[in-house]
Amino acid sequence: MTSMTVQAKRVIVVGGGIAGIAAAAELSKNPNIHVTLLEARDRLGGRVQTHRTLIPASFESSNLVPQGSSAIAFDFGASWVHGLDPSNPLFPLLKTGLVEYHHTYTDLMFYAPGQPALPTEESDYYWKVVWDLLDEAQAYAAEHRESIPEEMSFLQWLTEYLEKRQIIDPKAEGYLSEKVKEAVRGLVLYWADENAIPLKDASMKYMDAEEVFPGEHCFVSNGYDRVVKVLASKLRNARVLLEHVVEKIDYSESEVKVVTNHGTFHADQVLITLPLGVLKAQSHSLFCPPLPSTKQHAIAHLGFGTMFKILLFFPSCFWPPGVHFINFLPSASTIPNTDLVAYFSLSDQQREALTVYMKDLANYSSLMPVYNISILIGYATNHAAELMERLSDEEARMVYLCQLAHYYPTLATLEGKEFWPKMSFMTRWNQDPFARGSYTSIPVGASPRDIEAFEIPVGARVYEQLDGNNDYEQDGDDSYSSSSTAAVMAVDDLEAGRVFFAGEHTSKAHFASVQGALITGRREAAKILGQGSFF
Repeated sequence: MTSMTVQAKRVIVVGGGIAGIAAAAELSKNPNIHVTLLEARDRLGGRVQTHRTLIPASFESSNLVPQGSSAIAFDFGASWVHGLDPSNPLFPLLKTGLVEYHHTYTDLMFYAPGQPALPTEESDYYWKVVWDLLDEAQAYAAEHRESIPEEMSFLQWLTEYLEKRQIIDPKAEGYLSEKVKEAVRGLVLYWADENAIPLKDASMKYMDAEEVFPGEHCFVSNGYDRVVKVLASKLRNARVLLEHVVEKIDYSESEVKVVTNHGTFHADQVLITLPLGVLKAQSHSLFCPPLPSTKQHAIAHLGFGTMFKILLFFPSCFWPPGVHFINFLPSASTIPNTDLVAYFSLSDQQREALTVYMKDLANYSSLMPVYNISILIGYATNHAAELMERLSDEEARMVYLCQLAHYYPTLATLEGKEFWPKMSFMTRWNQDPFARGSYTSIPVGASPRDIEAFEIPVGARVYEQLDGNNDYEQDGDDSYSSSSTAAVMAVDDLEAGRVFFAGEHTSKAHFASVQGALITGRREAAKILGQGSFF
């Protein structure tokens, strides 16, 4: 009696971010799976990008940056842990990687240019109103989901909500003064920043879609790449190929061909972990046959915004050293001061970026409480982020200095130039061809069902042409391609799929997060393993 030999399954993982590494690590545990991980960059990690040699020691000796800056690990991508709790699957990796994190809780708030910072009790009250409002919005979405129109935005709901709070009697329950409502309209832009989507585009119907693990939200202080290293250490049995840019994914009923800038790779199945922004830009030319309509609809309708960061290295600290955040509320009158624009010699392009930024919730993180070094991280999202990325580091630095000078007038004096940063670094995720943005959101017109669409793998079916011409059977709205003798159609196929999808944009409950990427990478690896080997 002869024994049956199991033929090894070949699996290609496209993308070396958290999802791709997690999936490849799980798959490579099986000796009957041959795993190849293809990454376009010269490093693993994707949108987790830690710079450990950003600041040479010579910069410190030349006084370009504050002393101690060269010892810091700077995260250009993910830099926060959302939900520091053992229930978070990221938690064991943080522990193994000896990741250090810092609790952030203090903030400074400015109501308008030319005014001093608000008293702590006043800013705390504004934040309380905003947190209560967001809780109420999410509860409303959960309770009234069926009656909320698909086209209703969070901004529309918020406008109606604040109008209802327009009560004349200040002693009445629920009264909000005009000043409080103005502050709330500005602070609630926090939601736009967190989700990288304008409030006018954010879906009200699914305000509560994202689930959050319990625990603190913490700033990683010694590098998020430690998580990448822990995951990558489990890739011993996988072939990892860097600087391999995928150009075409051609799949049929029998195999998958992945064409790259370094040749063609053959596999039985392929797992796509490319960011949603890349799929938006390239999916129509990347897949052959084209993806089913379910995937195409999801790619087109889900949101994918940009979070911009700029690191500003100040010679000394001119802001209160104990605060973690500095927030500048926008208002109808928050426009750049002409004299300040002239003082900082801003071009038209810089002025446009500053104008848009000052109409958003301009905010900074201070690294003084973390490292005792005078560094601010300035943030921008959406259109402001896109405009900032078009500037050089020097141009963006002057834009941020001009914005700060509206609230710290000393910066616009001869003596104030001593406080100017001589060095800055900025992110460019929107311009990055391997990212095309930062993370996923659910805009008006989309729903969690679009995210769920990625959970079903894609297969291929060959159909004979009819009547000797190019007309052939088509199943519903599925897509297809054709040749002179047969049509290859892409279909959603849970049982025998060839093309799988993972990444934060495929996590219904934890999109826009590192843990979402981690969860989906492991999820899809389990599906591939569950389909068994070919004989």
